Amino acid sequence: MKKIICFGDSITEMGAVVELRGYVAQLADRYTRRADVLSRGFTGYTTREALQVLQSAVLDEHAEFVVLFFGANDSALPGQIQHVPIPEFKKNMQEMASQIACSGSWLVLVTPPPVDEKKVKSRSLEHTKLYADACLAVGREMNLPCVDLFARIQHEKNWMKACLLDGLHLSAGGMNCLYEELARALDIMKPLDTFERLGVNGI
Repeated sequence: MKKIICFGDSITEMGAVVELRGYVAQLADRYTRRADVLSRGFTGYTTREALQVLQSAVLDEHAEFVVLFFGANDSALPGQIQHVPIPEFKKNMQEMASQIACSGSWLVLVTPPPVDEKKVKSRSLEHTKLYADACLAVGREMNLPCVDLFARIQHEKNWMKACLLDGLHLSAGGMNCLYEELARALDIMKPLDTFERLGVNGI
């Protein structure tokens, strides 16, 4: 069976929660009998920690596809313990993307989502946008598909309540937005019906 790895922070860890309509859980349902969808979500991780576990969490699995989704923690405001300066964030994303691509996996980047700064004092919408833009820039420079979750969620009516649980993490509505965009991006690279379906004589 092919493998799809979702590599990210707490949003990805929560993405496996069925009750939240987590994007990882939805992908697992979509690819039933076609690919194993593996959750590699690490609460609290920035791209710094992600680089340290990249080999064991991702590269050793030899996946067909990898979803690389970081930035929600890196984009904490300066002075916060999780803050990673934009140049370092971009460099870390480039390094992980390069290693993943060189390992033979297809790759999709995801920008950090927008935040409700009234609820999350350690972040701001304007500052988070800089990290979303940096992620998009990595995609352009490396010719990689990138889901602009920052922009996509803000297209939803009353997005702060409809798509966010606590001002930072995705609700079921936000998870649905991410799942839909990822499914579309993955289909462009390799349509669902081209994945061999596990079974006997097509049953």
